[in-house]
Amino acid sequence: MIRDLKYLSVLSFDFLIKNETPRQPRLEYSGKGSLKPDYAKPVCFFCSYDKESTVRRNVFHYLNELVQAGFNVVFISSSDTISDADLKKLSKFCVRIIIRENKGHDFYGWKTGLREYPQYRAHSALLLANDSVLGPLFSIRDIIAKLEDKDADIVGMTDCLRFHPHLQSYFLYCKKSVVASEEFAGFFERVEVLEFKMAIIRRYEVGFSRLLSHRFKLSALYNLEDILDRVQYLERPKNQVDTTFHLWKPLITEFQFPFLKKSILTRRGISIEEVAAALADSNSSYTADILSDCIVSPISH
Repeated sequence: MIRDLKYLSVLSFDFLIKNETPRQPRLEYSGKGSLKPDYAKPVCFFCSYDKESTVRRNVFHYLNELVQAGFNVVFISSSDTISDADLKKLSKFCVRIIIRENKGHDFYGWKTGLREYPQYRAHSALLLANDSVLGPLFSIRDIIAKLEDKDADIVGMTDCLRFHPHLQSYFLYCKKSVVASEEFAGFFERVEVLEFKMAIIRRYEVGFSRLLSHRFKLSALYNLEDILDRVQYLERPKNQVDTTFHLWKPLITEFQFPFLKKSILTRRGISIEEVAAALADSNSSYTADILSDCIVSPISH
C-alpha cells in the first residue's frame, strides 16, 4: 500500500506537465516487407529512432538475429525519413515497415504497430523491443524457447525496483493470453503522446507492469535479486540499481547478457575500448566497429 501511494505521488507531476490536447503523430508510411507473416511464430514490434535518419549497423544485426531466432518483425521507425536503400534492406527482415512522426516515444510506436498490423493477434506471441540497446552480443537463437519455458505470462530481460517493481521495456515478451486480454488492449488504447522521458517511464514502463500484474505473472530472465546476490553490488540501494546501467560489465562477463544499453557509451562515458575488452573476455563475436557506428551522433531515443 505504501509503495502504491508513493508511485501515485510521483505520477502527479506527470499529469501536471501533460499536454492539454496532444496531437496524434502522423503516419508517414506503412507497407509490407518481403517476408510473409508466419502466424505460428511470435511477432516482434521493433521501435527505432536515429537523429540522422540512418539505420545503423546494429539495427540490421539485431533484426537479423531476431529473424534467425524465429520472430516475424514489424519495424517501426520515428526517424524523419528512411532512404530507399535502407527500406530495401529492411524489407528483407520484415513483414511490415512503418514510419511515423517522432512523437510519443516507443509506447506510442507500439500503439501504432498494433493499429497498422492487427494481424499481431494471430501470432503465437508478441515481443515489444527497441534499439535503445546494442546487440545481441551473444546468440539468441534459443531465446523463444527460454521465454516460453519461463513460468510467467510476460517475460522481460531485466527488472527494476525504481518507483515500483517493473520489467524494463526495451524487451517485453507477451504470451498469447496477454495479447488477447482486455487489459493489454485497454492499456494501449490509453497511451497518449508524452514527451517528458521520466513521465513515460513512470506512466507507461512502470504502469504496464503494474496494470498487467493484477492478472498475469511477470518475470525477468535476468532477475535483479539473483544478479545482486552474485555480484555483491553495495554502492546503491537495490531500489536505485539499474542492472543494465550500473552492472553492465558483470552482466556481460559473468552472465553473457545479450544486450548493452546505448547510454553506457553515450551518457555514462564508458569507452568503446573498455566495452570491446569485456566482449573479448567473454568470447562475444560482436565487433567494436558496430559499437563505433552507434555513437556517430547523440542518441535521443
